[in-house]
Amino acid sequence: MVRISDLSPNWEALAFDLYQENEEKETVNVDDVTSDSETDSTEEIDAHALITTLYSDQRKTKSEEGKGVKTKQEYALLVNDLEKQFVKKKMKNYEKAITVEAKHKRQTQQEMNELQRDMKYQVDEEKADTESKIAMKKDAIQSSDESIQLYEDEQKSLQEKLQKLNKKQQDLAMK
Repeated sequence: MVRISDLSPNWEALAFDLYQENEEKETVNVDDVTSDSETDSTEEIDAHALITTLYSDQRKTKSEEGKGVKTKQEYALLVNDLEKQFVKKKMKNYEKAITVEAKHKRQTQQEMNELQRDMKYQVDEEKADTESKIAMKKDAIQSSDESIQLYEDEQKSLQEKLQKLNKKQQDLAMK
């Protein structure tokens, strides 16, 4: 219930947007990783999902076509669908992040191989410099492997979450 006091007698309309806030916290910011890849800026994951808008004027409450009062079960199904959409978008972002990280790993591996081939023709001072560059490339490859593993683990967790949401949807539909 919402009470509004001291409202001007000349008011025409009042609207309330109902949002469902997503309280899930990401352990990895995938958007930062995927920013280098081809992403559509309109596909950003919104932490708040609009459920409906309620309108009111001084004569009576307006209702949108097909937007009548929903039962608790209908709202639960709606929220469940919103959660599923959110999880699917996160899974897609992790897939993009894995692709970007794998590409980076391959590129770093190629650069490291070129440095190793060039070492045959270098003098001792150059070899020392090249060896340090190779060590940095190995560290970068290891970091990429760790990131890929982390993203894959997050994807598995999201897959389990999606399965649970599907089961919840079935249970809610049975009520």
